[in-house]
Amino acid sequence: MKKIMFELEKELKERILVLDGAMGTVLQKYELPAEDFNGAKGCYEILNETRPDIIFEVHKKYIEAGADIIETNSFNCNAISLKNYNLEDKVYDLAKKSAEIAKDVVRKSGKKVYVFGSVGPTNKGLSFPKKDVSCKRTVSFDEMKEVIKVQVTGLIDGGVDGILLETIFDCLTAKAGLLAIEEVFEEKNIKLPISISATVNKQGKLLTGQSMESLIVDLDRDSVTSFGFNCSFGAKDLVPLVLKIKELTTKFVSLHANAGLPNQNGDYVETAQKMRDDLLPLIENQAINILGGCCGTDYEHIKLIAELVKGKKPRVLLEK
Repeated sequence: MKKIMFELEKELKERILVLDGAMGTVLQKYELPAEDFNGAKGCYEILNETRPDIIFEVHKKYIEAGADIIETNSFNCNAISLKNYNLEDKVYDLAKKSAEIAKDVVRKSGKKVYVFGSVGPTNKGLSFPKKDVSCKRTVSFDEMKEVIKVQVTGLIDGGVDGILLETIFDCLTAKAGLLAIEEVFEEKNIKLPISISATVNKQGKLLTGQSMESLIVDLDRDSVTSFGFNCSFGAKDLVPLVLKIKELTTKFVSLHANAGLPNQNGDYVETAQKMRDDLLPLIENQAINILGGCCGTDYEHIKLIAELVKGKKPRVLLEK
C-alpha cells in the first residue's frame, strides 16, 4: 500500500495525471430499462450488481481515452443516500463490487491506471440545522463518520488504490469523511492517497459559505494527497480559482469540472474542444497535477484533456 503512495506521488511530480470523466451522465445515455435497476430506478450504484458489464464498459472507454485514474461507481454508496431506495443494507457489498469491477478493467487493460474510490457528500450536511432548530441536526458527526466508514471499508476491500472525497459542499461533513477514512486506514494498517475536492460558487465559496482557503486549513492533514475542485460549473470559471489555491497549499492540486452548466433540458452541451481551450491557462501557468471531467463530460473530453497534458509539466509542490 505504501508503494502505491510512493508511485503516485512520484508520478504527480513528473507529469499531469488524467482523471476520468462523468459516470452518471454517461450512464443516462444508455437509457436502461427499469428492470436493470431492480426496483431502484435512478440508483446507479445498483448497476454494479445488476449490470456490471456496462460499468466495466464505461471504465474501459475512459482508460482507452487516456485516463490515468478512474473512479469507482460509488458516489452515492452510503446508507444515507441509499436509504431512499431501501438499499442501505447493501452499502458494503455495492462499494466493494464497484472497486472490483474497476480493478478488473485495469488488469485487463494492461495499462498502469489507478483506481480511486469515489465518496460523495451524502444528501445531508452537518452544518445545516434540522427544521431551523439551530442546535439540532438530522445526523450527528459520529453518525456521519460511521456511515462513510462502511463505504470506505467496502472500497478498500475491493482493492482501490486511493480515495476521492469529492463534491464537498460542507466542511464539517468533509471532516467527518476524512476522519472516517483515516480510521479505516488505521484499523486495516494501510495508507492510501486521499484526494479532497470541493464544489463551490463563482466566488469560491462552499454552500455553507466557507471559502476554499478555510477548507484547506481545516482539512490540511498529513493523510491528504491533493486539494481541488469538481462539479460546480464549467472549466472557464473554475480555472481562476485553481490558479488562486495553488499558492495556498503544499499538496497537489486537482480539477475535474463540469461540461459547462446544464441547459433548460438538463443537458450539458459544452464541447470537449471548449473545455480543452478553457483549461489551457492551467497548463501555461504550471498550476495543476490532476485534471479530468465531472458532470456532462465523456470520453471525447478526456481524450482531448489527455492530449493537452501530454509532455506538459505539473505544478511543483510548495515547500512546507
